[in-house]
Amino acid sequence: MSNFFRKLVKKEKDPNSPKNIRRSSPKIKRSLNDSDSNIDSPYGDGSTPPYERRGEPNPNEPDVETTEEELENINFGPEGDADNAPEDKKSLWKKVSGLVGKDPMSLVSLPVYFFEPLTVLECQIEPLRFVELIEKASECTDSIDRLMYITAFNVAVFSSYVRTAKPFNPLLGETYEYIDKQGRYKSFCEQVSHHPPIGIAQTTSQLFDLQQESWITTKFWGNSLDVFSRGQNHLYLNKTGEHYTWKVPSSICHNIIFGKMWIEHYGELTVENHNTGEKAIINFQKSGWFEGTQKKISGGIFDAQGNTVVNVTGKWDKYVKAKKVSEQQRKGSSEITLWEAIVEPPEKINKWKHGSWIQSLNERTKEYEEVLPKSDSRLRMDRIYLEKEENKLANKEKNRIEEKERAKRREREVRGETWQPVYFKKRDDSKYGYRWDFNGKYWDERDKRVDSVISSKSGDPNFNADLIPEYDDSKLNINVLSQRKLSRDLTNTSTPDATRHSTKIATLNKESHPPTIKENFEEEDVTTTTTTTTTTTNDKGELIYSDKNQAKLKSFKEDSKSHTYIYSSPTIGHGSR
Repeated sequence: MSNFFRKLVKKEKDPNSPKNIRRSSPKIKRSLNDSDSNIDSPYGDGSTPPYERRGEPNPNEPDVETTEEELENINFGPEGDADNAPEDKKSLWKKVSGLVGKDPMSLVSLPVYFFEPLTVLECQIEPLRFVELIEKASECTDSIDRLMYITAFNVAVFSSYVRTAKPFNPLLGETYEYIDKQGRYKSFCEQVSHHPPIGIAQTTSQLFDLQQESWITTKFWGNSLDVFSRGQNHLYLNKTGEHYTWKVPSSICHNIIFGKMWIEHYGELTVENHNTGEKAIINFQKSGWFEGTQKKISGGIFDAQGNTVVNVTGKWDKYVKAKKVSEQQRKGSSEITLWEAIVEPPEKINKWKHGSWIQSLNERTKEYEEVLPKSDSRLRMDRIYLEKEENKLANKEKNRIEEKERAKRREREVRGETWQPVYFKKRDDSKYGYRWDFNGKYWDERDKRVDSVISSKSGDPNFNADLIPEYDDSKLNINVLSQRKLSRDLTNTSTPDATRHSTKIATLNKESHPPTIKENFEEEDVTTTTTTTTTTTNDKGELIYSDKNQAKLKSFKEDSKSHTYIYSSPTIGHGSR
């Protein structure tokens, strides 16, 4: 035996070897051959426990709560202000070794060198980097083709989840808005619960409505961390009315203390079309000893009877290919590439390796900041300081914010109050257990803020209203111009020949909304109102009609050549909205 192999064997026998610690995650229990055992049919009954095959935590293993006393005893001291994690991580191990087997990651106050300048709410928008796949699905005439592209969308999003830096945990009631630069969609997020940490993202477009729930639990194993996603995801295609849901696989972060940190995803991705009964089951394989086994996916798409109609293969960071079973026997038939990754180089040199799309999540101008509520993730000072690589200030601000949140929580407990989200309401659902309904008030409030800011800055030559992102709501259902934009254009007197037009505005009857417990983000008060509506639901309890969805006449423009009727933009009613 050569000296090289003698040294290798000696290291393997050492129980304290970093290599042995790295491989000791309790989740690595099956061989590579087991990963495909149940992919031939969604109704397989292989020997692998179903929860493990799906990449879910063991339901028979009780969750071990982390006490506040344990968390408060974790103090990183002066090293928490460092720009990077210490080279010798033994000190980190001494601080967190008591948390093995627990779910501490949403509660432990970590130094900012573990973070990237994004919040979890912003990361909820990351899947929309691949929105073209949903748009492609909405244009397909065959339900299997639509399911193929929606499945590819769900695989592609994991190519973005390779960064090892942690996003900031949102504060209770924190919000985030994102409006696509091409005007294809608008998204709004709200942190609706702190323990467990839950954030809801609602995306609206002409082609689809998407609701994503971020509900993450973790288990710390010393040198690795298992991450389980328990949230629901609901997608409606507006052309077909089809409703899709999916459950995503789990993730594991290796080498937190020893070695080079890296992330893999494992378990099952299940996508279901609830209108047709068709579903996709894709297995994310655990990495083996060889390079070729890493990041592989395999699975199929099944009809309502459980028959395989499409075979799917690929790598979650590079491509997804599909081949219909009916075409397999055809000579010379080839696979269809549903998605192929495009390398996005960093727009600027930055330590987090963010590309231009991810950097756009934090874009803001002085004009935009005038419109954003102070609860928006972009305006968090700890995040801003980290973005500027001012770690000491970031840590100080982060600690201040966290202590303020703890004080608010204690005050609520003393008063016997329960936090209520402002823009989402949870309700029971017989099929899914629960659903989150979006009331849409955020966008109404935003419209008022935009109009107010533009009106107050009308004479300011240094104020450019075009730098405030806006989404043309008229795209949602009927082809009319945005009433607010047009009304500003009609009253524009910046040129000598401009003519001021009068408008006849229809008023809407509004009643005040019952008071709810709302947190004060830097002493800003947000008032909300609701309109009285009539609704109709189907046998599944899903909203299919609301008189709030009807377009209403807002104003009338008349000149010598034309008459223009301007309507409010209706929303498309779904149970998730």
